[in-house]
Amino acid sequence: MQKILNVKELNITVLNHLIYAAAMFITEEINGMGEYKLETQRSKTTPWVRYIQETINDIRKELSALVEIKRDNRKLQNVKRTRLLKKYNIEKKENLYEVSKELKQKVSTKTQRLFRYRKRQNQYY
Repeated sequence: MQKILNVKELNITVLNHLIYAAAMFITEEINGMGEYKLETQRSKTTPWVRYIQETINDIRKELSALVEIKRDNRKLQNVKRTRLLKKYNIEKKENLYEVSKELKQKVSTKTQRLFRYRKRQNQYY
């Protein structure tokens, strides 16, 4: 900056441009705009992990709906109720208990699989 100010041919407009450029550079650095970032960032999780997480979420939703059916809660829509009962071939409440038990088992096996994967990942880092 001192070298620039010592130049004899420096007029007010050139000085104004220099000050403006320095101010823009500093604000970009402070706001983090000076770094190059991708507009869309890819997910860090692998596709099969995302698939398992989505299936776990779907099974949990169905399981909670089945629990509401077991309680005879009428807030659950009839369309959802009939779809689930037809999907799992449920005619009696005893069958409902067995299906909910199977779904709980599926959720626990999938979560254990994810847990083992994450444990192995952390082991190598």
